[in-house]
Amino acid sequence: MKAFALIPLIALLCACGGGGGSDDADVESSVNAGNDLQIIEKTDFSITAQGSPADGTFTWQQVSGPSLDGFPLEGAEQTLTAPDVKTDSEIVLRVSYQSSGTSAVSDDISISVSSNNQLPLVTVTQTSPETLPSVYKDTVTLSGLESSDPDENGQIDSYFWQLLSGPELNIASFNESTLSFSHPLLESNVNLSWQLTVIDDEGGEASTQYSMTLNKTNELVDANAGADQNIEEFEQVTLDATSSETVTDTYQCKWQQLTGNTETLSNSNQCTTTFFASDVDTETTLSFEVTVTDSKGRTDTDSLFVDVSPKALGLINDSGVGECYNNTQRINCESDDFPAQDAELGRDSFANRLDKVGKGNLAFDYTKLNEFADEVSDTSNSFSCIRDNVTGLVWEVKSVASGTVPNTSLRDGQNHYFWDVGNTTFTDTSSANSTCPDNTSCGVQSYINEVNDLDFCGGTNWRLPSYTELLGLIDYGKQGQSVLIDEAFFPNMPSESALSHLRYWTSQTAADGTSLSQAYIIDMSDGNDLAYPKENTAYVRLVRSR
Repeated sequence: MKAFALIPLIALLCACGGGGGSDDADVESSVNAGNDLQIIEKTDFSITAQGSPADGTFTWQQVSGPSLDGFPLEGAEQTLTAPDVKTDSEIVLRVSYQSSGTSAVSDDISISVSSNNQLPLVTVTQTSPETLPSVYKDTVTLSGLESSDPDENGQIDSYFWQLLSGPELNIASFNESTLSFSHPLLESNVNLSWQLTVIDDEGGEASTQYSMTLNKTNELVDANAGADQNIEEFEQVTLDATSSETVTDTYQCKWQQLTGNTETLSNSNQCTTTFFASDVDTETTLSFEVTVTDSKGRTDTDSLFVDVSPKALGLINDSGVGECYNNTQRINCESDDFPAQDAELGRDSFANRLDKVGKGNLAFDYTKLNEFADEVSDTSNSFSCIRDNVTGLVWEVKSVASGTVPNTSLRDGQNHYFWDVGNTTFTDTSSANSTCPDNTSCGVQSYINEVNDLDFCGGTNWRLPSYTELLGLIDYGKQGQSVLIDEAFFPNMPSESALSHLRYWTSQTAADGTSLSQAYIIDMSDGNDLAYPKENTAYVRLVRSR
């Protein structure tokens, strides 16, 4: 860039006649920074400025561009070193010049700096396995981390691997500094050829190739039954041997159970098969074996264990509801619009896979007993008690209707009683032979005492059921019917018209203030509960623990 110079005019003063004369001159400064330069990064270069008048001083400063060391600098001539740049850049320097008695003037010089990038050096090394040569299932790792950028402050920005020749490999990423794969199953030794390309931070690109050999495998079929599993009873179990490997394109699988409760596989001749774990009472271990056969008849086997735990279903009965509904109609229980319905949860949802002792709707499990508490056939019409195999409780079965109250038998289902539980010495005869055939009282305790005196069904510990125990007999799947209890196991129900209800006493007093004058009943016709005055009468079904 050329500087500008101002040349002052000289004023001449002339005098006429006999006089003398004098010259006064005002001179302004000028400066020139020199011609613009084109240089290469990290090379030395010189700049020289010229100024007028000659007695002035020069000061250099950097205006823009990559930083140079030492500024500001004093003196007309300077030797500098071009900076290390990643891309072509421009530096602007400014020189200021001032001589005695004049104002400072300045000029700029532009210096174009060209990047002189050195291409990266590419190196590939095999870092695993530690023991070479690698064998089947070894993890083979190739590394490009020893690649470098010879530029003083350069670095490698990216890596790209290519498999030029060799078998198809399962590789997670081709764009990392390292590349890993599992040594495949091979029928013969195979040569692999790789190419690694690296790019530095200035866009410089270089590549190298790397060759290696993968060795053949002695066993050409590798069966894989999958990992051992821990599940709960009733869960669906998937046996998956699709991770097995053969050197042929196709293979077949055959599953067989080795130990444990016999399970039914959906298809034992498929590599993937399923079954629903059976009902178990304790921790149980199942074992299965798969045989894998390739298209040339070569085989291998592998096995796995399935640990089955009892499901935490609890020792209470479920609701008896086995269907799901939307707002208006029955739907598939798998609908996401109406999730977590009763039929999807709890014991009833597994009813078709429960290993029941007796019979009953869905998950209900009842066994019929005779008057001595001996089991009788599930189809028997002659039984006196019912054992609930879920709760372990034994329930009274009412006798056949024998007349009109109070002219009925002791355990006739039509008899009804007021609530006086715990008053074992009650002797008020005012209610005798009123709603029951008892000469002492038609209170519940009198009835309990008489049944225990009989050693009925082999027990003398008969009592009123708790609220939860009695509720456990309700089958809400019978909603809409007149009786919500399984009459196949609990026959001889009283006529609802007798008391206009089917209310049965529980042993639980209702917390209705300080009087404690009510106890809970459960209505077997609709499943509802009610705090009911104890002086009123309701039906009774006794229960005992075994």
